[in-house]
Amino acid sequence: MNLPWLDEHKNALHERLEAGRLGHAPLIQGPSGVGKRELARWLAERILCLEPAGREPCGQCRACELMASGSHPDFFGVDVPEDRQSIPVDAIRGLIEKMQLTPSVGTARVGLFMDADAMNRNAANALLKTLEEPAPGAWLVLCSDQPASLPATIRSRCQKLALRPPPPETAEHWLAQISGDVEESRRKAALVLAGGAPLAAHAMLEHGEFERGLAILDTLVEPRSDRRSGKLLEEWQQDAAGTWQWLARWLALIMNRLRGVSSTDLPMADRLPVDLSPECVARLWEQALEGRRAASAGSVRQDLSLGKWLLEWEALMESRSQR
Repeated sequence: MNLPWLDEHKNALHERLEAGRLGHAPLIQGPSGVGKRELARWLAERILCLEPAGREPCGQCRACELMASGSHPDFFGVDVPEDRQSIPVDAIRGLIEKMQLTPSVGTARVGLFMDADAMNRNAANALLKTLEEPAPGAWLVLCSDQPASLPATIRSRCQKLALRPPPPETAEHWLAQISGDVEESRRKAALVLAGGAPLAAHAMLEHGEFERGLAILDTLVEPRSDRRSGKLLEEWQQDAAGTWQWLARWLALIMNRLRGVSSTDLPMADRLPVDLSPECVARLWEQALEGRRAASAGSVRQDLSLGKWLLEWEALMESRSQR
């Protein structure tokens, strides 16, 4: 997938790599949906390529063939195990052992963390020594949506590269090319709701998230008898982290409207209430963000936390109607 807004970052990384100025642990950070993981994968392939064609991996050497087949012996992806909520310390210890071995192809080895902030505390502590004393030719490439959640000791030993959403015209042009069958108004609305992140907007349109978000908005602003129902909570729990994300999005937009800020590319913004207590809305927004973190970690019963949040929202809407 061609992501043109990454070109400047690829050029900069290529120049640093060629000049020997690229740190052994690049940390690519930024909001979800701006292409961090695509850039990290490109960098891993570029480091391991035996005959790079300028900036790009050649795609034809033995290393590139092995990367394409998912069997490169010097490439190590570190992910959250299916039966876990975080990256455990054993995964880091296993990576450290592999990174100490002599490369099988070429002269480099690469460990890639697509979700570095998913490391638990013990795992992060175990990684510190490798970050402080890297083996020759060993590279660790880390991605993070929430770098503040990484220990400061990890961040301080990495070379940070911040990715931000591209200019609106670039994002809109790319989204029109890849989701051209979607009407323009929906594409623009998805970009606003995704905070300008093109990949997040594309996923929202392609996987039904846009419609799910609108359904959650209906629940919040329309008079509904099922707002407190067990069936609604059951539906929301099926993807609790996603539900919390939508609640946080809508609450953030409500806060903007209360401050007199609105987007012309978001027609449904007119449905958002403008006569609520800013303090109460801000508190519920913070609870939604915390709910998303807890849901991602699997540490809280979501039926209870979502139910409590809905009760508070209901009380806020009732107090508004009684004014």
